[in-house]
Amino acid sequence: MKKFMVALTGLVTLATVGATVPATAVTTAHAATKSTYVSPSLKVNAIYTTSTKVAGTATKGSKITVKATKNAKTNLASGTASKTTGKYSIKLSKKLKKNANVYVYATNSKTKAYFYRIIRVQAASTKAATTKSTSTKKTTTKKTTTEKSTTSSKTSAASFSVKTPTGTWTSNTANKYSQKWVFSQKTGLNEYLYKNGKKVKTLVSYAKYSVSAKTPTFWKITYTPKGSKTKQTMYLRFTSAKKFKVVNSKNQVISTKAGVAPAAKWTFTKA
Repeated sequence: MKKFMVALTGLVTLATVGATVPATAVTTAHAATKSTYVSPSLKVNAIYTTSTKVAGTATKGSKITVKATKNAKTNLASGTASKTTGKYSIKLSKKLKKNANVYVYATNSKTKAYFYRIIRVQAASTKAATTKSTSTKKTTTKKTTTEKSTTSSKTSAASFSVKTPTGTWTSNTANKYSQKWVFSQKTGLNEYLYKNGKKVKTLVSYAKYSVSAKTPTFWKITYTPKGSKTKQTMYLRFTSAKKFKVVNSKNQVISTKAGVAPAAKWTFTKA
């Protein structure tokens, strides 16, 4: 399980709930840092069995390393993101096997804060699967019958990836109450409670937190509100890149309290 610490602004206290609902995804976002510094950003392009390099973008000047496992002593590749564009392209020391996982890290060389992603290696061919079905047409006369087989249809699996929770998320309205969560790499996570559209309480401010993506769409968030020494945990299930539900540790939707608001099932949408 991969973790990263980021300073966040306000987070509501939610019941303990328990990445990728088992969803099929190529990239598992994991983040971790052992300090209170803001961790670097990191984007990794798809990696294939034929790839000779790992490329993408990261915080400018970040050190980029690729490992076969989290604690690997040797690197599969290493380099530095451009100080002007943040782009990087580093050469792999060997070819990678299909469905193998590789760990790509972006590290701030000064603060040592880091962020990483687990990337699943894909087969060289990425074309959508094509299936053919047959329909039969018949024309009949008194003497002959002819048959013609036609039609083909294409199917492709829909997918999405979630990189970071950064941004503003607003909830559904339940019992006249609603919430707004704001994730920021600079100010942290702030959570606010509203009733009939008017702000009634700040639930959490400037909370430091770590994210562990159990699957690409199922995240565990451990956080510590400002001024508190007690860590709290919540779980999120992303149903799209811009929507998540509050769930438990078993990835089941649950009802949770938010300040003075009655317990309710919460769904958040990115503004």
